[in-house]
Amino acid sequence: MSGMQQFIEACLKGAAQEIAKARKAGLTIKAKARNDKATSADLAAEKFVVGEIAREFPDSAVLSEESYLKADLEHGSLFVIDPIDGTHNFIQGIPLWGVSIAHFSKGKPTAGGIYLVPQQEMLYAEKGKHATLNGKKIAVAGTAKLEDFFLLCDTRLHRISEQGFLPHLVEIEKISQHTRFLGSTVHDMGYVACGRADACMSFKLKPYDFAAAAFIAERAGATATDLEGKPWGLSTERFLVSNGAQHRRILDVLHGKG
Repeated sequence: MSGMQQFIEACLKGAAQEIAKARKAGLTIKAKARNDKATSADLAAEKFVVGEIAREFPDSAVLSEESYLKADLEHGSLFVIDPIDGTHNFIQGIPLWGVSIAHFSKGKPTAGGIYLVPQQEMLYAEKGKHATLNGKKIAVAGTAKLEDFFLLCDTRLHRISEQGFLPHLVEIEKISQHTRFLGSTVHDMGYVACGRADACMSFKLKPYDFAAAAFIAERAGATATDLEGKPWGLSTERFLVSNGAQHRRILDVLHGKG
């Protein structure tokens, strides 16, 4: 295990402990915007991880959901943090949320870990190495036909409608086996990496939502692009992550060409 993996996994577990402490103490919840909330647990986890980075990597930049929203995306050493992905699930007591930490160098991912805390599942990937789940290699599913695909999707239907994709998403739902809405990007992309789902679609993400998960999925053999089929980066907002077998067809259907 590399030093970076030890560091990221220790930070993820430490963040989970801080979240548990905050919940036990009684959560405070603030509204950042309509349908956008943060809790005392988010802030506690973020404070812990940023503190660890400052101690171990003092020259690194930080981009994080709550208190570190601006950073140079091309920095030589950048940590991208989501202290709780799926905060609304967390608030409601739905066990579909996790912690995400990624490391980038000059805009390119070098390492990423996500901890699906309720399931105690640690996913990790590093440049040049295969993705793992709790230390064991993982790979995307071998499903070949879109008709057999199990898909996961962004939960904000009004955004999908505003972007003009909703009728085409319905068409994909008709063609495929099932489409599910989990409310957690780390679960969506992580489950594609594990082979539990065949593809996931996202229509408005921030870097901290996907920085680790998209990289992990790729290292597990997934194809990850924006919705135009172009390579993703930290500025990408719309994603398709799939096992690769029907990637082009899904994009075509989303754009009304299927």
